[in-house]
Amino acid sequence: MDERTNLLSQNNFQEAIFELGKQLLATADVKLLLTQAIDALIEWTGAERGLVILFDESDEELFEIARHKSQKDIERPQNQTSHTLIAQVRKQGTPFFSPNALEDPSLSHSESVMSLHILSVACLPLLKDQNIFGVVYLDHRGFTGAFTEETFIIAQKVTDFISLAAYSALERYQLRRQVRELEGKLGTNEIVIIGQHEKMLRLIQNVNQIAETDVSVLIQGESGTGKELIARLIHHRSKRRARPFIPVNCAALVDTLLESELFGHRKGAFTGALADRVGLFERADSGTVFLDEVSDMSPGLQSKLLRVLQSGEYTRVGENKIRHADVRILAASSTKLSLLVKKNQFREDLYYRLNVVELDVPPLRERKSDIPLLANFFLNKYAIKYHKPDMHFSSGALDKLQNAPLSGNVRQLDNIVQRVVVMCDQECIQPDQLPLEMSSD
Repeated sequence: MDERTNLLSQNNFQEAIFELGKQLLATADVKLLLTQAIDALIEWTGAERGLVILFDESDEELFEIARHKSQKDIERPQNQTSHTLIAQVRKQGTPFFSPNALEDPSLSHSESVMSLHILSVACLPLLKDQNIFGVVYLDHRGFTGAFTEETFIIAQKVTDFISLAAYSALERYQLRRQVRELEGKLGTNEIVIIGQHEKMLRLIQNVNQIAETDVSVLIQGESGTGKELIARLIHHRSKRRARPFIPVNCAALVDTLLESELFGHRKGAFTGALADRVGLFERADSGTVFLDEVSDMSPGLQSKLLRVLQSGEYTRVGENKIRHADVRILAASSTKLSLLVKKNQFREDLYYRLNVVELDVPPLRERKSDIPLLANFFLNKYAIKYHKPDMHFSSGALDKLQNAPLSGNVRQLDNIVQRVVVMCDQECIQPDQLPLEMSSD
């Protein structure tokens, strides 16, 4: 081992690798991170050349950085490295080291080792929770024994730091890419539901199955989970998509106003009724009416809603003329209607009319793996709005969000991210910059 490597191993290697780790973890750009990492490995091991590859779950290569000891890029590294060895480490997930590859029996079948006259070689996996997501490759063609066992130990220690930093940077890169794809869909006016958890995927599958029908749908879920967004998606994918989608919050209006809002009224029907009014059912002809918090509807209005569902008939407030509504009704409630029926607080016959199909929107605590994707989506939106385009979450901040007691669900997460973007002056958002009330203690 040369004097430089010996000095590192005896005196300040731990300090040097710690400084490298801090530098890598602070680097948001994946290519820059990999370049810094492979240059450090080449310097500390005395390698002639180095290569680092990151790939996704489908084994597709996402990044490839190849460097000389002169800190210059290698052109066409696929023609200058051992494919056999890299493929072997990718498949097995175990590190490989040989001081003389030309005489190593395990590489005797490798044409690239022979044709490129590779002597000392090392290849190590990048691992996260025992799953391989990349490899580091080092070689030397100058002389046999350029790498020793001690050199290989150094390479393994440095690779552990590279794994941690590279995985964090790769996660951020993939989240940003997913966010861009989502924003591209938003640009086409498509309704976008953000989520990859199995519960959300199953929900979207159910939406696709029922959207083209005219069945009534009851959407259940806690406040802030996105029930109205699911209703909009059903409408958007239905045959009524070209007609109006009209939402109404049943909890926001007293009975008399809600009845007038839904069915309309005749001039003089009550104090303040200065003119005839067209109701939402009439305005939504051939479209969709979304009744949010339908559980707050009074028994009298429940009866009138049941009539619309049964026959399509209704009357304006203050008149006897029967009108007809060709409207699909979607309803939502943050309180389980089945429980209200048992307590005689909601009509059982209306419940069954509304609940031809029931969709349950899961709270964030049941799909925590979606929180980083949602957080980055909101971050990108508000970073653009408030002219802070380079803002990003540290891995620690995303971990804190993912483990926070977000009782307000997606709505609360949106609010938190907006507040952080407004208040934070740094590009990298740290855990201590997130609201204190998020603490799960």
